[in-house]
Amino acid sequence: MTGTSADGIDTVLAEIEGCGESTKFRLLAFRTCEIPDKLRDDLFCLFLPDALVDDLCRLNFALGEALATAALAVIEEAGMKPEEVDLVGSHGQTVRHLPGGQPPSTLQIGEPAVIAQRTGITTIADFRPADMAAGGEGAPLVPLVDHMLFASEAGKGRIMLNIGGIANVTVLPAGAGPNEVLAFDLGPGNVLMDGAVVYLTGGRERFDRDGARAAAGRADEESVAR
Repeated sequence: MTGTSADGIDTVLAEIEGCGESTKFRLLAFRTCEIPDKLRDDLFCLFLPDALVDDLCRLNFALGEALATAALAVIEEAGMKPEEVDLVGSHGQTVRHLPGGQPPSTLQIGEPAVIAQRTGITTIADFRPADMAAGGEGAPLVPLVDHMLFASEAGKGRIMLNIGGIANVTVLPAGAGPNEVLAFDLGPGNVLMDGAVVYLTGGRERFDRDGARAAAGRADEESVAR
């Protein structure tokens, strides 16, 4: 998947067994592939109000090619072959998200048909539109997985903070079932930090690696107190 900040393509190869609350995961490989500078710049142009439909069409397929390449790379890193993999799940790149619209709508690109053809693996996508069609807001997507991974210890409540391009939080009350999980977006996260790094370095760096720049700074306590 790619996040709002489009700073890379994160790929995971995992073995999944069971279903529902009994689902078990085993990580086989993880890899982040850089998005080529030209493709990344073009993707950011799609975020503008005057973006062209022709560019949207072209980049849908161009990103699909990049996603397919990333999927094949993580499979190779795990020492496996594509025919040994059952499914590819692709979130795609969000270019519009309008949960308050009439009707509510969301749009992700990164053509899944391209991924399926290049990898030879059945590809599933459109996770956000599926949630929105069922009456949800299409975001955040992680609460169900958070419940599967972190709700196992009885008597312990947990809060998971995900600082992605847009920061979101999942609240797991002690003993909560899947339908009792609370999750919501908080506001901009890495998308602003990444943007600041790109601006301050003249494009030489895309993000604050290991938080080194932030750690070297000084907090404006007055602003934090607000």
